[in-house]
Amino acid sequence: MKHCHTARWAGILAAIMLFSSVSCSTATGGEEAEAPASVPEAEAEIAVEEETQIHADLPDKTFDGAEVMFLTAKHLGYDWYTSYEIYAEEMDGTLINDAVFTRNAQIEQDLDIHIAQTQFPDCHQVARKSIKADETVYDVVMPYINSTIGLATEGLLLDLKTVPWLDLEKPWWDQRANENMVIAGKLFITTGDIAILDNECTMVMFFNKQMIADHGLESPYDLVREKRWTLDKVREMASGVTNDANGDGKMTHDDVWGLSIAGNAPISMYFGAGERIVDKNEEGTLSFTIGSPRSVDVFDKVTSICYDDKMLSDHTTTSAGYDIVSKRFNASQVMMVTFALVDINGMREAEFEFGILPYPLYDETQQEYNNLISTGLVSSVSVPVTCRDPELVGVTLEAMAFGSISTLTPAYYDNALKTRYVRDEESGDMLDIIFATRVYDLGFISDWGGAGSLVTNLYYSKSTDFASGWQRIQKVAQKQLDKALEAFAGLQ
Repeated sequence: MKHCHTARWAGILAAIMLFSSVSCSTATGGEEAEAPASVPEAEAEIAVEEETQIHADLPDKTFDGAEVMFLTAKHLGYDWYTSYEIYAEEMDGTLINDAVFTRNAQIEQDLDIHIAQTQFPDCHQVARKSIKADETVYDVVMPYINSTIGLATEGLLLDLKTVPWLDLEKPWWDQRANENMVIAGKLFITTGDIAILDNECTMVMFFNKQMIADHGLESPYDLVREKRWTLDKVREMASGVTNDANGDGKMTHDDVWGLSIAGNAPISMYFGAGERIVDKNEEGTLSFTIGSPRSVDVFDKVTSICYDDKMLSDHTTTSAGYDIVSKRFNASQVMMVTFALVDINGMREAEFEFGILPYPLYDETQQEYNNLISTGLVSSVSVPVTCRDPELVGVTLEAMAFGSISTLTPAYYDNALKTRYVRDEESGDMLDIIFATRVYDLGFISDWGGAGSLVTNLYYSKSTDFASGWQRIQKVAQKQLDKALEAFAGLQ
């Protein structure tokens, strides 16, 4: 779980104090680390009290200049999906790059190691080929999560629970990932403060504050805090805003819409409403939850919104793709949009204030928000079975994850909330809620029998027959899940 905004500054400050106490200088000038100027004195006092609670248990040893080589992913289509969280060659004045450089320089000095990176677009294929050839080139492999599952099934990755000095129960590792991605008692993939693509690919909603005010609507922030931010409330607010602005008698991109429905919005709403593809059963093994009576009810409510002709979607206009919708949002023609957090990059031209929201609850009885991660573009931390020195790798990963809470994570929040023009304090509070309630689902990630893509496929075909759709693929899906469970159970 990421943790760095207002309510969490006390813990972060303690981590900064501890991380910098190992060595007060960096490779960029030897200046002593300072606590953020915005931290209130009362919270600073709390941080001092919590100092002993936030620390990494690492061995008192160095590694004689050993190199730790990371294999990371490069995206050729959109550069922002490339992994920039692991390596930075030098300081360049940008927030993320300089945070990574500072973190690494500290760790390299403290452990006497060298952090290096090799990057490829087909990262998972490079990893597979190298590991199967019994090469020892890469110490850590970080393909996108959906691709990494295949490497794990083939027995090419170590169970992270067996890697020395890797304390996965610490708060700098994502406890949702650690819990949700365990299979047959083993964990081959995780993430945490060491990475930022898991943040970037979290599904969120954005809203135009001025349009909310102009239509006299309740503050979405208040609705979220009061657990009244539900699917029904979103539909009510959106449908009241949609109108034929140019008066030509038909709804097009030139009109005003209350809500846009991206292609991945239905599955994001499905997860947001508390449903899953698979979950642990009473025996502690994975079983399908999709197809349950509640999942059918959730799907029906989701599609009632997504097929509504008052929503901007591929079903109501010629296209509701990102490029078109982001331009309409920037032009104040769409009040709420369904995107991933990274899509905030397309909103730099907006001349109004906008905010960030979690996906809505099913109803007001739901206990917490749930926000799906588009794991197909999220880097994962994995260790190949060919790793030369698991102790060195475990110490390095633990130090990097711990060090990130005082460097990379604050830089990410700062980048998300300032550089990207979201300046209100409440959006930071929303990010805290969103990052603390993210969902990793192995059924969605692995897509056994097409179960993970069922909701999306039904949406594109504009089908409402969820029960029949699941019945058609259930046998194949169950067979593939059983095969995967058997394969994982047989791994050492």
